[in-house]
Amino acid sequence: MQGIQKQEKKRTYWFRFLGCFVIMAAILFTIAGVFISNLIQEQRTHKQYLLESKGHDMEVQMSLLIDRVHAMRFMLMAEQGQPESFDVLAPLVLKGWDDKTESFVQNVALAPQGIIRYVYPMNGNEMLVGYDLWKAAAPNPEAVETLRQGKVYITPPIDLVQGGSGMNICLPITLPGEADSWGMAAIVVDTDKLVRSFGLKDISEHGAGYSLEYRDMEGNYVTLASRGKLEQPVIYEFQTESMQWRLSMTGTLDKAGVWTVVLLCVAAFVVSLLLASNLAGRKLKKQMTVLFRELANTDSVTGCSSRHFVYEKLVDQKSGSWNYPEMKYSLAILDVDHFKDVNDTLGHEVGDIILQEMAKILLNSLSRDKGDCAIRFGGDEFVLLFGNRSREQVKDILNHILSSVRMLDIPEMKGMQVSVSIGGVHPDEMQEEATYKNMLRTADEKLYRAKESGRNRCIV
Repeated sequence: MQGIQKQEKKRTYWFRFLGCFVIMAAILFTIAGVFISNLIQEQRTHKQYLLESKGHDMEVQMSLLIDRVHAMRFMLMAEQGQPESFDVLAPLVLKGWDDKTESFVQNVALAPQGIIRYVYPMNGNEMLVGYDLWKAAAPNPEAVETLRQGKVYITPPIDLVQGGSGMNICLPITLPGEADSWGMAAIVVDTDKLVRSFGLKDISEHGAGYSLEYRDMEGNYVTLASRGKLEQPVIYEFQTESMQWRLSMTGTLDKAGVWTVVLLCVAAFVVSLLLASNLAGRKLKKQMTVLFRELANTDSVTGCSSRHFVYEKLVDQKSGSWNYPEMKYSLAILDVDHFKDVNDTLGHEVGDIILQEMAKILLNSLSRDKGDCAIRFGGDEFVLLFGNRSREQVKDILNHILSSVRMLDIPEMKGMQVSVSIGGVHPDEMQEEATYKNMLRTADEKLYRAKESGRNRCIV
């Protein structure tokens, strides 16, 4: 009989265990799924910013090249269509006015009626003389139409008359007062050197594949440079004059992100087992209640107390009065100056780093023996509580925090300085009852004054 009862208890335990495990696993894996989804989106957004930055750099370099043909046009217009200064100006145009594009410009040329007659340097480019740019463009109606409109036309990579592969950048020239085109100014760019100058290897340092493409005359994209596979790619398209570009990179999680997902799933599984075991045996119900309460009272990003903690331990939620009036709390509110701009430009990961470094300073500035407390109030806003301090002591602590924040050196911020604005209030200066809500409102008004006065300061 006892053996039957033991078997029944064991069967009941395992049924309860499996039920608890399924429920806990469903909850934890749902939470993990939300986190993973956010992680993927954050990484894709970061990669999109990276592509846009790289695309902007490429646009700048192409603009520096295009400026050369405009310089040749201005020279010819100034000389009424007589390229007498070509031998003087051409070396300057070839060299350019920057250090980025000089090495891959092969030559500059002038083409009266579209026929190249003037080339610099001549050595190695003799076969260009007599080359018909209009004839070369004829098979491409889009190129012909672009040139007839007096716009810059950039050819896709082609085999050059003088040998090698390159891209022609051409600009029609029409002299003032004349209806017909004088001809064209043109430069030839080494395609391989141009692509290498874009620094696409920077993308591969993030562990991602990439691809640089241009659109040909049929509207199809042709690859100029690539590395690795493009899985779920992030894409950025831009145009320089007649040339349409597409820059892509792998949009899946990088290695660090994959390991984060693996560890998160393992943790969810293990925690589900432990919780199911504990709940099924009903042995650690009280401990779990305490654990969840601590999690609710602690901010996961900074380690500071949460707003929930204030009403759980320190303040009566209905009246706003202190649960421990003998502490005579002073209160201060601070937030990070221009924090939204940091998030928008550098990303939320850098924003979290700033908040974590801020929290270290705040926690190190408090004295738990006196009942001090740092609370993350929301976003980049923190509330500080100081027990039984004079007004001068509070002011000294806040000024120390202010100077410590100024000294923060966060590599991800690329030399940008972190600063905060602080508003503080001591209970003795309150004209109304020194309740938590009244002091919070007064400190917030002083914080507003600190911001209005130029930020990066403390008003107590």
